Amino acid sequence: MRPCMGEALIDLKQLARNIATVRARVGERIKILFPVKADAYGHGAVAVAQAAERAGVDYFGVANIAEAQELRAAGIKTPILILASSRIAHIAELVRTDVDITISSLEFAQALAAEAQRQGRRVRVQVKVDTGMGRNGALPKDALQICRALAQMKSLECTGIFSHFACSYSEQPEDQQFTRKQIALFNELLAQLDRENILPPLRHIANSSGFVQYESDVTTGYYNMIRTGILLYGYPEVRRPWTEPIKPILRMRSWIVTENKLPAGSFIGYGRRFQTQRPSRIVTIPVGYADGVIWLLANVGEVVIHGKRAPMVGAISMDQITVDVTDIPEAKVGDEVELIGPQMTAEEIARKIGANFTEVVLTALSKRVARVYIE
Repeated sequence: MRPCMGEALIDLKQLARNIATVRARVGERIKILFPVKADAYGHGAVAVAQAAERAGVDYFGVANIAEAQELRAAGIKTPILILASSRIAHIAELVRTDVDITISSLEFAQALAAEAQRQGRRVRVQVKVDTGMGRNGALPKDALQICRALAQMKSLECTGIFSHFACSYSEQPEDQQFTRKQIALFNELLAQLDRENILPPLRHIANSSGFVQYESDVTTGYYNMIRTGILLYGYPEVRRPWTEPIKPILRMRSWIVTENKLPAGSFIGYGRRFQTQRPSRIVTIPVGYADGVIWLLANVGEVVIHGKRAPMVGAISMDQITVDVTDIPEAKVGDEVELIGPQMTAEEIARKIGANFTEVVLTALSKRVARVYIE
């Protein structure tokens, strides 16, 4: 029985192929951390993590403790790093959960150590360093002090240290220069930690685009882990010949549910934002902004029906969109509609709404869109 709205079909075999492509590139020395935050970028965290675990990823990355607990409850055994800073109010729960916890201040480290000691546990932590993102993380000089302090805290085990690129996806010379400055700053810190014999076992700075564009810089020397998220979901932000086998693992579809034949001059949708210029066949698709069809696609978005593009016309409603199929005479009620897929890629949709990142499109998909897994 077809859903009344839409389906996201996730190809777990292609996910395994994407992981294998990256693994072949980096070998066994470099660990792969796979971010599955935000419900695995809209793909479904549990099913995707289970498939990725079978495919041999070394770590998962999540945004908060709730996401980590969801994976553990589903039986995921692979190490998990909470990538973002956590609230002190959650410290007791963090200590009880089997995760690596991000540290970006000495105060948080001290509070965590005290709670771990109170519970009689030893907790894994990783230090986050701000080398130019300006969002969170300790500045290099402060990160050095944190690492020195952690070496004296018996209830905490420092398993790693990492930083995050601000513009590694950009191929503009000034942005590339900035990224290389981030790498240099982090390298200086790692070298100092090495001299003091307190270098954490895991060192990583590369996200997907950082890995592709700066591969030799972020997989040699001190580095032994990469954080490939959007790349493994199938969207290289930076392309190289070796990334060609990497393909998107998700496509989204729905179906035509109604058809109206409207005369020229008819208005369509809220706000009368579109008026027909000719006699038109307008069909309704039962997905809207509550499902992840971003409202900015009004009058600029397209769908694919019978291999042909059809424009979205009028405003995007909460539960439905209207599409002009006048130029697709074979279109009829019940026909399948491609919203995201080979002929209407998430990259193209992101460009249409002025977004730099494919994640904007993928993470917008709501729980109302049924996830169907292909294994």
